[in-house]
Amino acid sequence: MTKKSAGFTLIELLVVIAIIAILASLVLPSLARAKAKAHNSVCTSNLRQLGIATRLYCEDNRSRMPSAEILPTQPITPASPLPRVCDVLASYIGRVSGPTSNGVSVFKCPSDKTALFTLEGSSYEWNVELNGHRIDETRTTNDFMFLIDQSTGQVGWSTNFMLTLAPRSTPLFLDYEDFHPRAPRSGKNVVYMDGHVAPLEVSPGSTPGDGQGG
Repeated sequence: MTKKSAGFTLIELLVVIAIIAILASLVLPSLARAKAKAHNSVCTSNLRQLGIATRLYCEDNRSRMPSAEILPTQPITPASPLPRVCDVLASYIGRVSGPTSNGVSVFKCPSDKTALFTLEGSSYEWNVELNGHRIDETRTTNDFMFLIDQSTGQVGWSTNFMLTLAPRSTPLFLDYEDFHPRAPRSGKNVVYMDGHVAPLEVSPGSTPGDGQGG
């Protein structure tokens, strides 16, 4: 009488491997979506906190907005650069200003894979058109949007629209780039002057801030 082998046959192993591969193909997309959703939630929470910090700053500075560079590594006026916005608002998020401000997680979008947080101190673009303006002003004649050409890496600014400073439609901070891909909207999140957070609305004829608040 012979003993039956306790091991798996090659066919059985292949079947098990195939089942694992099928399960992985079903589970991984769900995990990726869950991760992206979690990153988006952290981003909107960060922006909401930065909106609060900005309003607190204004309360302490005669209703004046912060003044900071749009891109600290490329100051608009190199001879007299403005500070980084993460340093200007440091005390309002419980930190001191300086190089260590780069460790402040509220300025870091978890989906920032382009090292903007490391280079600029923030994953979020400050609306420099608000520099020094009163928080209760109504409009400005210039634009604010910082643009990167993905194919060339060149930096530029758009100059073809007027920024209306209605609280619900005036951005304070937004993602530098499309960190959160989603169609048909932009992959950028924005915190507006009234404190609500929403995806940047880019559809034709839309008004900034019309997105559902986060």
